[in-house]
Amino acid sequence: MKEEKSGVEKILNDVKKNTPEKERDPLYFVLGVIFLAVGVFILSRKIVVTAGMWGLHFLGFNIGFGLVILPLLFGIAWMFYNPKSIWPKIVSALGAIFILVSVIMNTNIHLTAMTLYDYILIIGMIAIGFGMLFRYYFKKKD
Repeated sequence: MKEEKSGVEKILNDVKKNTPEKERDPLYFVLGVIFLAVGVFILSRKIVVTAGMWGLHFLGFNIGFGLVILPLLFGIAWMFYNPKSIWPKIVSALGAIFILVSVIMNTNIHLTAMTLYDYILIIGMIAIGFGMLFRYYFKKKD
């Protein structure tokens, strides 16, 4: 005993069968990338990065730059003395890592003074860009 579908259900099923699935609109992707790029560009123009080489602050101790560079110099000298050993390579690598960490830890990033309008414009453009990209990538097909 088959149930007969009403006329409206038949029409809806025919429409669903004959309607192609909607694809993602590439306009959302392009506009999202443009908004995001412009917002990040304007934000990057309002950021000031300063750095200094004052050493490494570790566990409450201030280690000067001369002491930070010593493991690298010691490791390089040890490597020339005993090139087949792995330990001088490890000490040299740790010395290079200490130098990189001290540079990163002494980097300061500041926002310059800007109006509230500029700030809202920048954050709004970044948010719109992310929203359009999320809509493009995560929108379910109807």
